[in-house]
Amino acid sequence: MLKKIKNIISKTDLFLFEKFGSNKSLKFLENVKETKLIFENLNEIGKENKVRFVGGCVRKALCGEKIDDIDLATTLHPEEVKKKLAKSNIKVIDTGIAHGTVTAYINKKKFEITTLRKDISTDGRHANVQFTLNWEEDALRRDFTINAIYADIDGRIFDPQNGISDLYKGKIKFIGSPKERIEEDYLRILRYLRFFTQYSKSTHDQNTIQSIKRHINGLNKISKERIFDEMRKILSLKNVYDLFTNDQSKEIILSIFPQFKFYERLKNFNNLNQELKDGYDYKMILALLILDHTDNYEFFCYKYKISNNIKDKFKNISKNIKNLKSRKFYQEENLKKLIYFTDKNFAKDILFFSKCANEKIIGKDFKKLLDYINACKTPTFPLSGNDLKKQGYTSGIELGKKLKFLEQEWIANNFVLDKKLVKKTMNKTD
Repeated sequence: MLKKIKNIISKTDLFLFEKFGSNKSLKFLENVKETKLIFENLNEIGKENKVRFVGGCVRKALCGEKIDDIDLATTLHPEEVKKKLAKSNIKVIDTGIAHGTVTAYINKKKFEITTLRKDISTDGRHANVQFTLNWEEDALRRDFTINAIYADIDGRIFDPQNGISDLYKGKIKFIGSPKERIEEDYLRILRYLRFFTQYSKSTHDQNTIQSIKRHINGLNKISKERIFDEMRKILSLKNVYDLFTNDQSKEIILSIFPQFKFYERLKNFNNLNQELKDGYDYKMILALLILDHTDNYEFFCYKYKISNNIKDKFKNISKNIKNLKSRKFYQEENLKKLIYFTDKNFAKDILFFSKCANEKIIGKDFKKLLDYINACKTPTFPLSGNDLKKQGYTSGIELGKKLKFLEQEWIANNFVLDKKLVKKTMNKTD
C-alpha cells in the first residue's frame, strides 16, 4: 500500500501528504483506472504533460472528500482531444466546444476535458475565450485560489496561485481582484458563500464582502437554473447551519433568498447526530427554510423552475404543518392514514420536517415513529366495484357512492372492515 501511495504522491508533496493524511489522499485514486486511459492517450511519452487534474477534484482529494466529478485541463485543442481519444474508442461528446470543453465517457463515468484558455471578454454570464498553451494564464482566469490547483497522473502538484496553502489555512481568496472575478460571472457570489461556509477558518475579507454587496444585483443576469444548482450545493453542505451563524454570510444569503426566513430551524438540524442528519437531503433543508402553512412556497418553486417531484413534497408538508403541532397527529393510526393517502416517503418527509420544526413535540419519539413507518404495511382497500356488482349493483353513481362510503368507514375503523356494516351496505334492495 505504501509503495502505491508513493507512486501517486511525489517527494515534493510529502508535506501535503502528512498534513492531509494517507487515507484522504487515496481518495485521489478513485478514478485512476479510467483516467489512466485518458492520460495515456493525451500525453506523449517522454514529453511535458499535456493533461492534468484541476479544480474541485484536486481540492476534494486533498480534503478527503468524496470525488463525484473529474475535471481535466489540457494544452490540446478540443478537436485534438477528440481525435486522440477516438483511437481508443472512448466516447466523446461536445458539451461546451465553444469554450473548449468536451466530455469523455468511460465505464459510465464522465470526465470534462477543457483546453487551457484565457478570457478575452465577459458580460457576467458568458465569456469569450482564447485558447492558450500557458498553464499560468489558465489559472488566472479561474475563480478562487483553491480551485486553481493542478495535478498530473502521478500526483505531482502544480499550484501557481498557492491554493494549497490557502486551503490548509482556510482562506477563501479570489484570484486577483474580487470585483473583476465577480463581474466575469456573478454566480461566483454564491460560490464564494459555499466555499467560505465549507472551508473557512477565518473571518471574511472585507474587500471581498464589499465587492459582493456592490454586485449582488448582478445575479439577476444569471439563469435561475444555475442559481438553483448552486443553491442546491450550498444546502447539501454538512455544516450548512454555519451559513446563518456568520452575520455577514447570513446577510448576503438572505438578500439573495429572502424566503429563507425559517433558518433557525436548522439549529435543531445542526444538533442531530450524524445518523439522523443522513436522512436529510438538500430538499428537506430547503423545506425547513421556506415552508409554513401557506402556499407562499409556490412562487419560489415557480421562480426557480423546481421539479414537480419537489413541489409535491413541499405541498404535502405545507398542508400538514398546522397538524404537526398536535401530539395526536403522531399516533400510529394517523400515521397509517398518512401513508395510505400519500406514501411512506411522504410520511417520512413529514416526520423529518417535524423533527427540526417541532422538536419539543416529537422529541425522543422520532426513532420509534420512523421505525413504525418503515415497518408499516401500506393498507389496501379489500373491496372493489366487482364485489358490489355481484350484489346486483351496476356501474354508475350509486355504485361509486356505496364504494366510497365503505372505504371511509374502513379508514375510520383503523383499516378494519366491519363485516356487519359491509353486509348491510352491500345488500341491494329494489
